[in-house]
Amino acid sequence: MQTLEGKISIDLYPHSSNVDSVDISSSRPLHASKILIGKTPEQALTIIPLLFNICSVAQSRAALLSIQQCMQIASKPEMEISRDMLVSVENAKEHMHRIFLDWPRLFNQDANNPNLPYLSQLINSFKTALFHQGQAFSLDSKLDIDVHKVEVQIKKLEQYMDEHLFSMSPKDWLKNKNIDSLKYWAEHSDTLVAHTVNTICRQGWASQGYTNCNHLPVLDNEILLKYFNADDVEQFIALPQWNGCCYETTALTRQFKHPLIQSLYQEFDSALITRWIARLIELAGIPQQLRCMLKSLSDNRYSTKSVIKINPGLSQVEAARGRLIHRVEIDEGIISNYQILAPTEWNFHPQGLIKQCLACLKSNDKKEINLLAHILINAIDPCVGYELRVH
Repeated sequence: MQTLEGKISIDLYPHSSNVDSVDISSSRPLHASKILIGKTPEQALTIIPLLFNICSVAQSRAALLSIQQCMQIASKPEMEISRDMLVSVENAKEHMHRIFLDWPRLFNQDANNPNLPYLSQLINSFKTALFHQGQAFSLDSKLDIDVHKVEVQIKKLEQYMDEHLFSMSPKDWLKNKNIDSLKYWAEHSDTLVAHTVNTICRQGWASQGYTNCNHLPVLDNEILLKYFNADDVEQFIALPQWNGCCYETTALTRQFKHPLIQSLYQEFDSALITRWIARLIELAGIPQQLRCMLKSLSDNRYSTKSVIKINPGLSQVEAARGRLIHRVEIDEGIISNYQILAPTEWNFHPQGLIKQCLACLKSNDKKEINLLAHILINAIDPCVGYELRVH
C-alpha cells in the first residue's frame, strides 16, 4: 500500500520588511484516514501501519485505543503499559534514525553509519519480547513477557546510545546542568551528536530561531470531541488552534520542565540550542523510562482488573514528532467515521511555530539562512517532508 505523508512548502523572505516573511502551504493528504471508513476495526488496525510508515507504532497505538473505547472493550493495565513501552522504543528509533540520516548532511559530516540495521530491528525485538508472536496492536493481542529479553534489549539500546551518541551512558550524559557543561562535553567527545552541539555553539547559532509560541496544553477530551463533531472540523484538522491560539507540540513541549532545559531556557529562551538539546534529553531518558515501565510490570503493582476508558472513540498519543490524536466512530461493527489530527498540523500552521522560528532568523548570508532554516525545521519535526525556498 502506498504511504500517504505529503509535503510542506515553505517560502522564506529573510530580508522582507513585511511581517509575513514566511509563507507555509501544505499538500499533505489530511483526510487519508477516510480510507478506513467502511472497514471493520480489525481491517483498520491492519491498514494503519501500512498507511503511515512514519511513527507507525504510535499510529497503531492511537488507533487501537480509539477503537477499544468506541467498542467499550476492556483492557488490562499491563497490556497498556507494554504498548506504551513500544511507543517509547519507536520514539527512540525515530529520533536516532533522523539523527544518523539528517545531521551528517546538515553539519557536513560523514553519512556512512554501518549500525543503522540495528535500528531497523529495534521495535520488533521489543515486540517479540512483550507480545505473543509480536502481535501488539490487534483486538486479540496476548501478552507473553520475557523480562530477561526485555532487560537485554534495554541494555543494548543504552549501549548503542553510549557508543554512537553520547560517548558515555545516557544516564551520565543527563547529568549536564547548563550550557557550560554541554560545551565541555561537546568539545571532548567525537560523536556526530557532540559535533552538532559544538558547531551550534561555535557558530553563534544557539540563540537563532527564537519564538514565543505556547506549548500545547493537556486537551480536555470532552471539549476536543466537540471540535471533531463541529461543522468546521475539516478546518480544525488542517489548521488546528485551541481557544483561538496556535501551539507547538514537540520534544521541547514534553521536556520543558527538565532542569537542563530550564537552565537553557533562562539563557536562550526557546531558541535553537534549547530545542536541539530537548530532543537529546528525551532520547537519553528513554532507557530509564523503559526500565521503570518494566519494573511496574514485574512488580505487579498495577491492578489486573480490566478497565474501559471514558470518552469513547478518542485517543491522544505522544509520538516522536508530537501529539497524535485519533477519533473513530463505529456503527454495527463497521467504521463510519475516522479522523486524525497529526502534530505536523500544529507545528506547521501558517501562523504557528515554524513560521515564527524562521521569521526570527538573523544573517546577511543567504547560505547561512538556508542552512539554519533546515536545522531549525529538523529540530522541530525531523520526519516531515518539506520543500524550502529562500528568496
